[in-house]
Amino acid sequence: MNLSFGLSVAAVGLLVVFAGLIILILCLKLLEFFFMDRQKKLPAAKAEASTAALPAHPEAIAPEVIAAITAAVSAVWREDTGFVVRRVRRIHSAPAWNRAGRDDQIYSRL
Repeated sequence: MNLSFGLSVAAVGLLVVFAGLIILILCLKLLEFFFMDRQKKLPAAKAEASTAALPAHPEAIAPEVIAAITAAVSAVWREDTGFVVRRVRRIHSAPAWNRAGRDDQIYSRL
């Protein structure tokens, strides 16, 4: 008797959980369907607005930005030897281990 009662409670619990998950998935799909048109319109508007701000070459960095980076590095540099900025390039999507190593190098010098 106790075993059958426990199994029935477990079965009802599983049914309630899965029913709740199915309802949640359906609500999310409904919201996705409702906002799908809005998502398609936003990237097009952002692309039109951002094309005017981009330089002629996508990888080109403005000289003012290079000067600001050089000034920031020289403000943090603690040695008397000086340095020369030879190249500045964007790092688009670095892996997490790469970012962690870079942060470790940067913060160990502060």
